Amino acid sequence: MPIETPITSSNPLNPGVLLSLPKVEGVDPLDPAGTLPPDAKQVGIVCIIDRWPNFPVSGVRKDRVEIFIVGNPDYIAFGEYGAADDAPEFRIPVAPEKLPDVATFELLYRVRSINPTTSPSRRLTFALVAPPQRLKKVAFPDADDWGYIGCYKNHPDDPEALFIWEGVRIEIPFDDLFQRTDVLSLDWQAWDSLNGSGNPLTQVFNFTEVVTDVVSKEPVKIVIKPFASHIEPMEENDSATVSYQLLRNGVPIFRSFTGLVKVDRKIPGESKYCSDPSWMK
Repeated sequence: MPIETPITSSNPLNPGVLLSLPKVEGVDPLDPAGTLPPDAKQVGIVCIIDRWPNFPVSGVRKDRVEIFIVGNPDYIAFGEYGAADDAPEFRIPVAPEKLPDVATFELLYRVRSINPTTSPSRRLTFALVAPPQRLKKVAFPDADDWGYIGCYKNHPDDPEALFIWEGVRIEIPFDDLFQRTDVLSLDWQAWDSLNGSGNPLTQVFNFTEVVTDVVSKEPVKIVIKPFASHIEPMEENDSATVSYQLLRNGVPIFRSFTGLVKVDRKIPGESKYCSDPSWMK
């Protein structure tokens, strides 16, 4: 529903403004960023609206309060109030799916009364909170018992086994916390040490996979590639760290412990590093 041009200006410095700033439950009114409670993305928010001038004090008239995100012409929540509802303030819940998928946004409200009026806007910001670390580390099917991947296949009898230049297989263990349509967001980064620390050899590369099966409880499989950008910077006594998050409706719900794989691409008996099958000929 489009917003009609308000009769009263929404500039908070204009004495013609009759409406108070919107407040939000759990938000410090003195915080200019309007930092929301940590669970706002999961449970939504509650807008607190002060009683406005010309509130109906008798009769059957009801005023309507509509909550808007600045830039969105459609209201995201509303409430209707008449004389029997008279109170110093009114609380209007906003469902989590109605909140924008951005880090910060502005919120205002409109009162449809004798003279429709629009409030000044209030900036709100989602709190940066790491989700709980509840998920198991990933597995590396092509690594040996010591966690290394080299130039040879460690498990040649596995029909899915890959040479390192073909990619690195990742298996995310199934967890009963998974639900269908959840998204697993996995980060891979290479390092110039065997313990996933020191100087990074690559940027953080992200891979995503949707959970489609919660019945068989099979691991979710991802292959790290292409070789040149993701794997080749690791040569000898290097490693890569892998962690992932479980996203539900775009919101991080849980995160994993960090997995580590070691890489040694030095060709046995030579000073060169394997990057294709040519060295095996």
